Amino acid sequence: MHLRPSPRIAGIASAILLLLAACQPTSPAPSASAPAPSQTQPAVAIDAAGIRAHLDALQAIADANDGLRMVGTPGYDASVEYVAAELRELGYAVETPEFEMATFTELPGASIQVGDGGPSFGGGPDFHAMVYSGSGDVSAPIVAVGFDEADEGGCAGADWVDFPPGAIALAPPGPCFRRQVVFHALDAGAVALVVSYPQWPTGQVRRPTLLMPQGISIPAISASGQVGDALLAAAEAGVDVHLSVETEIGQAMVRNVIAESHGSAERVVMLGGHLDAVNDGPGLNDNGSGTAALLEIARFLADQAPQVGVRLAFWGGEEFGLHGSRAYVEALGTEERAEIMAYLNLDMLGSQNFVPFVYDQADAAPGSAAIADFLIEYLETEGIGSERTDLGGASDHANFVGAGIPTGGIFSGATELKSTAQAGAFGGTAGEPLDGCYHLACDTVANVNIEQVASLTEAALAVALALASGQLLIP
Repeated sequence: MHLRPSPRIAGIASAILLLLAACQPTSPAPSASAPAPSQTQPAVAIDAAGIRAHLDALQAIADANDGLRMVGTPGYDASVEYVAAELRELGYAVETPEFEMATFTELPGASIQVGDGGPSFGGGPDFHAMVYSGSGDVSAPIVAVGFDEADEGGCAGADWVDFPPGAIALAPPGPCFRRQVVFHALDAGAVALVVSYPQWPTGQVRRPTLLMPQGISIPAISASGQVGDALLAAAEAGVDVHLSVETEIGQAMVRNVIAESHGSAERVVMLGGHLDAVNDGPGLNDNGSGTAALLEIARFLADQAPQVGVRLAFWGGEEFGLHGSRAYVEALGTEERAEIMAYLNLDMLGSQNFVPFVYDQADAAPGSAAIADFLIEYLETEGIGSERTDLGGASDHANFVGAGIPTGGIFSGATELKSTAQAGAFGGTAGEPLDGCYHLACDTVANVNIEQVASLTEAALAVALALASGQLLIP
C-alpha cells in the first residue's frame, strides 16, 4: 500500500488518480440484503501454517535479492514465478500479462548541507528522494511554506503566493498527494522541495510516491523531523542550503499474475492484492500478507464448485502508483467489466498493532455497501470487531471503483497511531503506529501478525463464498 493523504480528502484524491480509468454507467441498487455471516462461514478454517509458509517463501526470495521485491528487480520476478507456480499446482488457469511502467532508483551519495559548517544529512537514514523525484544539485535559500495555521501544508496555491523563485521549499505533511505539492512548488519557481515529517525519526523515513514521473523536474525529498527542524532554523536565519540527489527513471515491462478457476460461469468474483514491495524493504506485511491470504483462499476454493467463477489477481507496481491494476482495468472491454460481479482487495492484513478496517468508500459503486456490511457483521460474529475506513486512492481497489465495479476489502493499518478507544476494542498499544515497520527494511516475517492474517483471510473467504454462491446478491 502506498502512502496516502488524510481521509478527509481521500475521495477527491482518488478521483484525480482515476482520470485515466474509463467509467461505465452505475448499476441499480441491490435487490437483496446480505445474509447472516453464519450462513457463509467456510467449513474449513484458514490454516495459519499455510500463511506462514507463503510468507517464509517470500522472505527467502527477498533475502536472495538484496532484501528487495520491488518491480524492476529480480526479487519481484521471483515473486511472480513463485505465485504462478503455486496457483498452477492448484489447478488454476494462470496468466502473467505484461504492462509497461516507469521504474525509479535513488543513487547513493545524496546529501543536504546547511550553510558552511552547519548540520549535514545523508540520504537513507535522514531523507529519501520520493518515488519519481527529479535529480538536482542546488545551493539556495530555503523558504518555509504551509506551516502557518491558516495554510494547507503546501496543498493550496494560496500557500505559495509570496514564495521567491529560485529558493528551496520546505513544507510540512499536508492533506493531499505529494504530487500536488510538487506542482505548486514548480509553478512558484522552487528549485527543490523538502517535506519534513515530524513523526519520522532518523532511520524511519518513508518514501512517498509522486505517482508518475511526467512533469517532475526538481528534487522532491521526504525528510525526518530532525532534518525538518534544521531546515526550518535555516529558513528563519536566512542561511543557504546545499541539496544534492541523483535519481534514475527507467521503463520496464512488469507482470501481473491473474488466475482463474475452471468453469463456464458468466460472472466472476475477483479477489486481488499487490505483489510488489517498496524500494526500501522486503514488504512482508505490505503486501506479503495479502499475497499469502490470496494463495490460501485459492487453495480452499480449488476444491469448491461455486456457481460464479473466481478470479485472483496479484498486482505489480502498486507501490509506485497502482500501475498494474490500472493497466488491467483499462484493458477491459465493456462486457469484460460487466462480468466482474465484485472486486475484493487484500492489502496489509497482518499489522502487529492492528485495527481490523473494512473498506467503506463513499464513492464506491452500488453493491459495495452490502459487501462492507457483510464483512462488518462477520467480524463482529467472530468476536474480532472492525472499523469502517475510506482508503480513497491508496490501493488497487481504486481503479475498480473508477470503473463502476462494486468493491470491498480489509486492511489492518499502516502509520496511523492507535487511539485509546481502539486499544480498548482490539488490544495493542495506544499512541503507537499500527505498523511500525511500514515501508521500512524491518517489514520482515517477524513484523507480521500471522494469526491475524489467518482470521482476516477467513473473513475475505466468507464474503467471496457468499457472492459466488448467490447468498449475497449485488448488481
